[in-house]
Amino acid sequence: MATLLKLTMNNETFNKIFELSKPYLQKATMKDFVTHTKHVVKAMEMIIRGEGGDSNILIPAAILHDVGFSKVSPRLQTNNDLKKKRQAQRQHLVFAKEIIQEILEKVDYKQKDIDRITEIIVVHKFHNPDGKEERMLIDSDNLSDTFLEQFYSDIKAYNRSPEQVYEFRTRNEYYTKTAKKIASKNMSYLQDKIRVK
Repeated sequence: MATLLKLTMNNETFNKIFELSKPYLQKATMKDFVTHTKHVVKAMEMIIRGEGGDSNILIPAAILHDVGFSKVSPRLQTNNDLKKKRQAQRQHLVFAKEIIQEILEKVDYKQKDIDRITEIIVVHKFHNPDGKEERMLIDSDNLSDTFLEQFYSDIKAYNRSPEQVYEFRTRNEYYTKTAKKIASKNMSYLQDKIRVK
């Protein structure tokens, strides 16, 4: 069984959640969601270290945040029309609920924790939430884009140049001090790596 990262590596439950999520992540076509999920988890681990938080809620939220894309039509996921892209984003949040419930029941999560994780995931797009945990998931999702492997994976998935993807990633915004600090460092590294001026 492939493991996740530092905080999750020795946590059998987190690794089981990840393994159960993989078939869903692999069905999604917009990009490599397995790679993306690993980097969202990595980002979440770093943010938890800086900001605090309940890893038993936040790590599953990071693992499961995009499982709903497995049920979104591939044509909708990869459509260049902005309205269609937003429709795909909305659908993946609706479809996620049932999948999250199913996976977390298999690892014996309590219903109140399943509900909380679902709530965090459902607001990670299209909202400006006040909740710390919701903001941490949004930051983790955005911060994952600044890691080198994810950056190059996105170049391939979106068929864009490194400069185009870099420019797009400069628009990412962050709530937490930890995410802002890591993103700044990572973006400087990417800038040097691809020699963006």
